[in-house]
Amino acid sequence: MEANTPLLQSRKLLSPEDIVREVIFMFRSRPKSALVAATAGFVLLTLAIGCRGFFVNQPNSVTVTTGANGTGSSTFNVAQGATVKLFATASYSSGNKDVSNSAAWQSSTPCATVTAGLVKGIGAATNVTITATVAGVSGSATGTVTGSGGQGLTITPPGPFTLATTPTVQFLASQNGTDVTGNSTWTSSNTSVLTFSSTTPGLASLVTTGTSTVTASLSSGNSCASGSLTVTVQ
Repeated sequence: MEANTPLLQSRKLLSPEDIVREVIFMFRSRPKSALVAATAGFVLLTLAIGCRGFFVNQPNSVTVTTGANGTGSSTFNVAQGATVKLFATASYSSGNKDVSNSAAWQSSTPCATVTAGLVKGIGAATNVTITATVAGVSGSATGTVTGSGGQGLTITPPGPFTLATTPTVQFLASQNGTDVTGNSTWTSSNTSVLTFSSTTPGLASLVTTGTSTVTASLSSGNSCASGSLTVTVQ
């Protein structure tokens, strides 16, 4: 190998762009060192790109509670038309941090909306899950929206279901005799037992034996109806 190879001998910290330029230079001016230079450049470039995502400030865990800095409860109640504030606290090696304003918030049902941790009750519902996510790490709180119109949906079939013979189940939701399956939002309280399809409303895959509460929610304007059914997978 020829001496004084710029890519290998330089003491300064090269950026990925500098590495590419040095490799091109080696191919043009020193063909005999091209393979070594290209290999070294590829390794350094890979490490440089990898390091860019290595220092993402990812928390160890995220908790969602009714009080700031992890205080309060992980369960909540909110009346229809009212609001309740939830807080997201991220735990880092250096300590805890309130991330309520920067977290991505999501509600499991249209019967409750959430913006920056502020939950608003749209219609009576149980088994409401509010989730906050920071850098891929999530935490959640569960609660109830109280008010009129609760349990307005009827869910069928009731089960029980046998995992060995029934790998999937199509649940149906009706309101006053009208099929509203396709317009409803479906959730499972125990996704290790039963999960819902993201493309076919009401279609559930059975994962293992156990119990899960199946909930269907239907939102219309400023009102919401929901229904729940506890099913057993044998």
